[in-house]
Amino acid sequence: MKIFQSKYWLFVLLIGFKSVAQFSTTIPLDKNVVSGKLKNGMKYYVLHNEFPKDRVCFYFAQNVGAILENDDQNGLAHFLEHMAFNGTKNFEGKGIIDMLEKKGVSFGKDINAYTAQDQTVYNLSNVPANDSKLIDSCLLALHDWSGFLSLKDSEIDAERGVIREEWRTRRNSEFRLRLETDKILYKDSKYAKRDVIGDLNLINTFDYQVLRDYYKKWYRPDLQAVIVVGDIDPATIEKKIIETFSSIEMPKNAAERYYVSVPKNKGINYVLAKDKEAQETNIVLYFKKDFDKVKNSETIRRELVTNLCTDMMNRRYQEFIQNNETAVLGIGTGTSEVSRLTNAYYLYVTPKNNKTLEGFKEMMIETEKAVRYGFTQKELDRNKEAVLSSYDNLLKNKDKFESDALSEELVNYFLKAAPFESIETQYEDVKTRLASITLSEINQVVKKLQTNDNVVMLVTGPDKSDVVYPSKENYLKIMAEVKKMSVEKYKETDTDQPLIAAELNGSKVVKETPIEGIKDAKTYVLGNGAKIVLYPTTLAKDEVLFSAFSFGGSSLIKTEDIPSSQIAVSLVESSGLGAFKSTDLKDKLNGKIANVKPYITELTEGFQGSSNQKDFETLLQLVYLYFEQPRFDKDSYTRMLTGFSNSLENAANTNPKVFQDTISQLNYNHNKRVPLFNDDFLKQLSFEKASELYKQRIQNAADFTFVFTGNLPENAIALLEKYIGSIKSDANKKENFVDNHLDPAPGIAKQLLVRDMNVPKASVYIRFVKQFPYNYKNVFTMHILSELLSKKYLDLIREEEGGSYGVHVSNSVSRLPSDEYSMTINFDSDPEKEEKLTKIVYEQIALMQQKEAKEEDIQSIKNTLLKGRAEKVLNNGFWLNSLNNIILNNETFKDDVIYKKTLNEITAADLKAFAKEFFAKPSTVEVIMKSKTQVAAPKY
Repeated sequence: MKIFQSKYWLFVLLIGFKSVAQFSTTIPLDKNVVSGKLKNGMKYYVLHNEFPKDRVCFYFAQNVGAILENDDQNGLAHFLEHMAFNGTKNFEGKGIIDMLEKKGVSFGKDINAYTAQDQTVYNLSNVPANDSKLIDSCLLALHDWSGFLSLKDSEIDAERGVIREEWRTRRNSEFRLRLETDKILYKDSKYAKRDVIGDLNLINTFDYQVLRDYYKKWYRPDLQAVIVVGDIDPATIEKKIIETFSSIEMPKNAAERYYVSVPKNKGINYVLAKDKEAQETNIVLYFKKDFDKVKNSETIRRELVTNLCTDMMNRRYQEFIQNNETAVLGIGTGTSEVSRLTNAYYLYVTPKNNKTLEGFKEMMIETEKAVRYGFTQKELDRNKEAVLSSYDNLLKNKDKFESDALSEELVNYFLKAAPFESIETQYEDVKTRLASITLSEINQVVKKLQTNDNVVMLVTGPDKSDVVYPSKENYLKIMAEVKKMSVEKYKETDTDQPLIAAELNGSKVVKETPIEGIKDAKTYVLGNGAKIVLYPTTLAKDEVLFSAFSFGGSSLIKTEDIPSSQIAVSLVESSGLGAFKSTDLKDKLNGKIANVKPYITELTEGFQGSSNQKDFETLLQLVYLYFEQPRFDKDSYTRMLTGFSNSLENAANTNPKVFQDTISQLNYNHNKRVPLFNDDFLKQLSFEKASELYKQRIQNAADFTFVFTGNLPENAIALLEKYIGSIKSDANKKENFVDNHLDPAPGIAKQLLVRDMNVPKASVYIRFVKQFPYNYKNVFTMHILSELLSKKYLDLIREEEGGSYGVHVSNSVSRLPSDEYSMTINFDSDPEKEEKLTKIVYEQIALMQQKEAKEEDIQSIKNTLLKGRAEKVLNNGFWLNSLNNIILNNETFKDDVIYKKTLNEITAADLKAFAKEFFAKPSTVEVIMKSKTQVAAPKY
């Protein structure tokens, strides 16, 4: 299900023959995990973890999925997952959701599930851990999922429409291409016929008993695990699990849980798949191999060696593209879990338009260099350092491992015997393994990653009359030629020079003031005029977060130069800094935990970044270089243009682009300062102008505020004085933004688009914008209003009408350039139902202005906000954002007391009054895109 998430939980799988697989590991389970197996075969894993504090996550893993469906059940594993939220023995109807939402646990965000070919996993996340009755109720919900779903006829029929609309929403270009490539990737296998969401005609017509048969056959304790991770006492939870789940009976003569292996193939199986909305050509080579059923130190070490090889190859590919005029937009390699029983090493290339064979050949040549000559000791040492540094950072920040992430790791331990060790053990083990890995071993392994048999080649791209695709034989010929041709040995680039060679004089702190409302937060002004805000915390053991901003942004740039300004930052990022090209800079920063990203938006320019304590100086060096020594590489600019041209050539008139372009035009009232990405945009681009605009916007430290929060090093101020204090400044030159009125037109702006589509669909986008004075209470009121509407649409449009997979309602309140409130509503549906559903959207908006909302619904949303606030204040990111807002909007900090008081004072009458004010003649944008009437449209 994964409500309101764009990526579908599909695993690239291959199968053919049934087998009984026993996955195991010789690696001991982390001793902190309390685990066991009940007499009925159900397993459980419980772990104490305090991030987030006072929260607990419940996961219920089923070792079953779509692959176990009979042909008359295609799609019912996924359908059954939906039904788990539509009534159980102890929770009628939406009882599980209603119970949790009253406690601030949100459906979609915290209450969710997914189905894949080999597994189905449910989760109740971030549940308040100090509510014993709620914990009991969550365990009872998991108990009911095990074998006590209601599966009422009426609920099944109601859910058919929801699944239908999910099916419709998923049918994008990527999905359609995958369906075609799966026929060869999964040749002669059941996986080719199991895309999880299933056969729509079957979904519409299956008999109720067929669903119940699947449920009874496969949902049983020996294939299930209870996983509880959070701020709880494991012994207490273990006792509750034993009491709650032991009475569940294991069926007699249960069906064997089989696995399906991948048929091996001689040579290369090939497929070309095309789609009218595909935006690029991709070629992927999969080299299949058997999955390790037993995980031990040897298999883990082997995976580490392979990962070192692929990491070094990817670095070389990047360098090749950076330093040469190539026929490719991207090259990459790695490993992929193809199925429970099959892994793969893969190579992929994205060639430029009309250079498919040339691009493929370049990938094979660069790969052959590593196969033939191997890697260098310097490359290996650098990569080892990067791996060790990442583990060191994890170890130092182990108190920030999220309970959800740990739960998912324990799911994999249950399903696939993926080792689950403490970070301390992992760190020591990886140090030992890295020390034992030699260059000779690496260079032998890289020769064996590619094989002659069990290879699959997938080629995907745009379905256009002017695009000609090579044949399989063309690719095979190139592969054979490369093996025989003379190739040059890789040459190492020297990156030993310092990031900053010059001596920096810096400037001292000349002023220090506290920030009202946040204890220990202070503002410092340096001698060069730069303003620095520091807020030291111990919320994470080894984390520093950073932002910087200055008013102005692209609002000060001429209209004709806006396109160039939009690529200025990307130009610098792809060119490098100081003496280092971008790929050399990555090598120079190898093993360091420091990153900085510049930006230019409409009203501001600035940076976002982070580091650990040790590499705080590196973070500041990068900031200095982005100001003082950005690089502007003409070849990088040319590559960017080629990429833009390729994208535009393939996507110019696709439905998604036409829809988004229309929305943009109406949201900004056709303002030329918000250009569409089209041929005119490309014609206005200029290398010289982009370079000039970057230097124009990212300059003058005296006009910037630099904000740092986290576990700052003791010498932080001295380092800031050295690096930020050395940035050129002019204290007399201060800028502000200009309000260019990038708003929708007053009144109502509507556009109906009727387009050819592969699958009949309507996409609806509605946005309301209103400007009126800001106050803190209105921020909450706006959010509650949008959540109330979201709940109404969930009940009426998704559940009662079966009309849409989900209606998204979002809101924003902004202070700059002026006080503005906005709400956006969008959904996909059957085009025949669009008018009715859109009418429901507006009817509910009218009702919000006429009737007061139910107090219990309002309180549920308030509880969610209070719960979220308690979680957020434990993160450095919350404090960084708070400091940014205080300074940017000239506000005071609202502490927990003010937050709770303001929220709790909001009444149903307040919401009704606000709805009247907001929806009284707002600027409204409505864009609807529908498919043309089709004679042979699918029957629903």
